[in-house]
Amino acid sequence: MNDRSVQPSSEHGMREHSDPADPGDLVDPVDPGDPADPADPGDLVDPVDPGDPGNPRKPAKGVNWLAHYVYGTIATLVAIAGLTFDTNPGALTTASVVIVGALAIWMAHTLSVLVSKRSHNHLELSAADVMAELRDSWAIVTASLPATAVFILAGMHVWSMHTAFVLADMVGVLALAIVGIGTAGGSERPLSRRIAYVVAIVLVGVAIVLLEASVHLL
Repeated sequence: MNDRSVQPSSEHGMREHSDPADPGDLVDPVDPGDPADPADPGDLVDPVDPGDPGNPRKPAKGVNWLAHYVYGTIATLVAIAGLTFDTNPGALTTASVVIVGALAIWMAHTLSVLVSKRSHNHLELSAADVMAELRDSWAIVTASLPATAVFILAGMHVWSMHTAFVLADMVGVLALAIVGIGTAGGSERPLSRRIAYVVAIVLVGVAIVLLEASVHLL
């Protein structure tokens, strides 16, 4: 008799606990702090390190190289414009100023990037990190080589210094145009925006050349 009276009560308790209408059954039993919990907001944070080469948000290596090449090209055009203040610059001296200036900017850029990474990401940088950044930004120096070669050839009397300055400026502006076309994007972007992008990059080089020309007119 006692067993029969207790058993229905136990079955009734089990039905109450599994009642789908019971709000208590709708509570997520998983600990919110559990990393396996799909409802955990922490799981929505992108776990990929921005510096990871596998991160799709990181620019492609080729694009990064072109960006540094633009940097180096503009720096070279600025150096050439600065040399126009000299009334009689020597060909080899001009070539040295261009290449040494590019090397200085390359090292300064590398240092600024490393300082930024160390301060923002709280990283302990190693010699490998320094070498990696130097390699990544080497295009800054590469961009100065065409102008350097132009002035070296002027020193060999292949052409005059006036011609060398004109050629160096033309090579710089042409390089900006090529890089602009190469990074403007494909058909997924409107044609008008791609053209405006290329024109804007070229205009930076043209503005520097015009500044150089205005110095000659003073």
